[in-house]
Amino acid sequence: MGSSFDTKTLVVNLGDPGGAKELKVLRAPSDSAGGGITIVEAYAVNHAATSAGTSFSLGLQRFSAAGTPVVNGTIAPAVGGTASPWADGVPKKFTLDGDYTSLDAGEYLVIDYAEQTSGNPTNCYVTVHYLLGR
Repeated sequence: MGSSFDTKTLVVNLGDPGGAKELKVLRAPSDSAGGGITIVEAYAVNHAATSAGTSFSLGLQRFSAAGTPVVNGTIAPAVGGTASPWADGVPKKFTLDGDYTSLDAGEYLVIDYAEQTSGNPTNCYVTVHYLLGR
């Protein structure tokens, strides 16, 4: 595995996905191009407050490299939602499950987006720090 100086950063602007979606945002490179990745930290920031009645949640999942990718595990459970509304500009850190933070070559990092009572993001970003190689 690379050193801490080899940390890569992925920033995803969500826009408004328009309902529940599984957003494939990163595919671990093939073995010949560096191999899998290991996620070391992730957080999300929404630039508008939501309420307990209208919100959205974001989780991180690991999907397989199959022709039709399927869930291989939950990297981090959802943050946000009506039980934990978003504050304007305040980051929410994902709690990573070490059993699923390593993605093999060809596997996908997926943002699991869900709306509660028509809530949606406003200038929302998800930032993921990862190491290339395993």
